Amino acid sequence: MRSVEQHLEIVLANALPLESLEVGLLGSVGCVLAEQVTTEEDGIEHLLLAQGTTIGARHVAVLAAANLGRIWVHPKPRVVIVTVGSDLADPGTLEDLHPDINGIAITTASTAAGAMTFRVGPLQSDSELVRSTIEDQLVRADVIITACGMNAGDYDLLTGVLRELGRVEFSRVNMTPGGAQGFGIIGPDSTPLFVLPGNPVGALLSFDLFVRPLIRRLMGQSKLHHRVIEARLEATVEGAGDDARYVRAHVSRSAGVSVVRSVENKADHPLAGLGTADALIVVPAGVSRLNAGDTVKVMQLDSLVDE
Repeated sequence: MRSVEQHLEIVLANALPLESLEVGLLGSVGCVLAEQVTTEEDGIEHLLLAQGTTIGARHVAVLAAANLGRIWVHPKPRVVIVTVGSDLADPGTLEDLHPDINGIAITTASTAAGAMTFRVGPLQSDSELVRSTIEDQLVRADVIITACGMNAGDYDLLTGVLRELGRVEFSRVNMTPGGAQGFGIIGPDSTPLFVLPGNPVGALLSFDLFVRPLIRRLMGQSKLHHRVIEARLEATVEGAGDDARYVRAHVSRSAGVSVVRSVENKADHPLAGLGTADALIVVPAGVSRLNAGDTVKVMQLDSLVDE
C-alpha cells in the first residue's frame, strides 16, 4: 500500500508540458503561453504577457491591440474518457440500466480542468471491444481515463485488458473513498492511463488528487494542487483507520475565522453533499476522529496553488 503523496509522485514523475505550437488568437483561449510576449516602442522592449499566462479575453485584447495575430502556447491536453459496463447507459435514456455517472462526471471535470475531452462509451462488457477501442483512441489521446460502474466483473475485465496493453500497475492507496487505483503507460507514445474507482465519489476524489494535477502539468500550468487551509471543525468527524479520509464539506466564515462542516449524511443518498461541497476535510491516516472545535486541514476545491 502506498500513500497519496507517493502515488501522486509516480503520476507526475515524467510529466512535462506538451510541446508548444503557434496558434491564432481565437484558438489560444484557455491555453497557457509558452513564452513571454513583448513589444518594442522607441527602442525599448515592453513586456505584454508573461510566460505561463492562461489566455483569456482580456489577454487576447492586449495582443490584438499590439497587432499580434499568432502566439506560442502549450496546447490543451486531449483527454479520452472510456467507461465500461453493459449495465450502463447515458443518463435519461434507458430506465432499466444504470446511468453512466463516472463517464459524465469525469468528462466534465476534465473539461473544467482545461482539457479537450472526448467521451467514449459506455462500452459493452467485452474484452475484445474494450481492447480495440482503447487502441484506436491512442491516436488522439494525451491522457486516457478509464472507469466502470459498480460491477466488480467489469473492473476485472478492464484491468485484465489494460495489463496486456502496457505497463499498468494496480495498487492500494491509503485513502477513503477511492483506495483502488490504477495508473500506467500504454501505446507507442507512452500515453498516461488512469483506472479510476467505480464509486463515483471515489472517482471524483481520485480525479482531484491525481488526474487534475497531471492535466495541468501537461498544459504548462504552475497551479496544480488544491489550496489547503486550516479551519475550525463544527462537528465531530470519524477517521478511517489506516486510511486518510476525505470528507465532503462546506467552509464558511464566522467572526473572521474559517469554519468547516461535513455535508455527508449516512441517511442520505450516497452522492448527497456532492452538489454543496466546496471543500474536503482531511482526516489523517491513523487518526480515529477529529472533534468539534479542533483546527483541521481543509482542501478547498475551488482554489489552486503553485506546486
